[in-house]
Amino acid sequence: MITIDALDNFPIVQGKCDLGTEIINPSEEALLIHKKVLRKDPRLIQVMLDQTENQKGNRLQVTNSFIGGWLPNGLFLTSAGVDKLGSNTAIVLPKNCDEIARKLSDAIFDKLKVRIAIIITDSDGRIDKKGATQVAVGLYGISGLRKSRYMEKTNVETVCDMLAASAGLLMGQRGKMVPVVKISGLDYDFDRDATIEDTANQYN
Repeated sequence: MITIDALDNFPIVQGKCDLGTEIINPSEEALLIHKKVLRKDPRLIQVMLDQTENQKGNRLQVTNSFIGGWLPNGLFLTSAGVDKLGSNTAIVLPKNCDEIARKLSDAIFDKLKVRIAIIITDSDGRIDKKGATQVAVGLYGISGLRKSRYMEKTNVETVCDMLAASAGLLMGQRGKMVPVVKISGLDYDFDRDATIEDTANQYN
């Protein structure tokens, strides 16, 4: 049986970008995109461009009030994984969430002598639906894909996103303050070489 438990008493860890000091002048491309999506701060759009590592906007999808972005690792996230906090603060994803997941797993092993898989998640919306869910943005120790065979057909499931979404039932969104969830009872093979890029379609 698979169980999901919220873990409490974790300190608040914050990585922020001050829009007022670090990003003063949005680029022309950011200003052009802002004209299409007026509700988005042009400084925030500049951060999205920075996160995609493409200043021409070729890795952003802009439709009506939606902005999504392809990150260098191949993931596509709403607002390129950028969140705004208050009027002058942007929260961005770490550059390598797989590496952070590995370090967390190693730290737990050093303390408890138990080797566990780690999935790092982020809230993400869909262009066709209201609201948000949790998706995997980094992992260590578990393949992000689960494959099965039926009637000579190979079925592929993005199991890391399925686990991320189930964790989201307890984690909730900003303000709930449940950053860590433990999922027990899942049958999987520990895989040190798995990466989140294994789950991503190649973006051209």
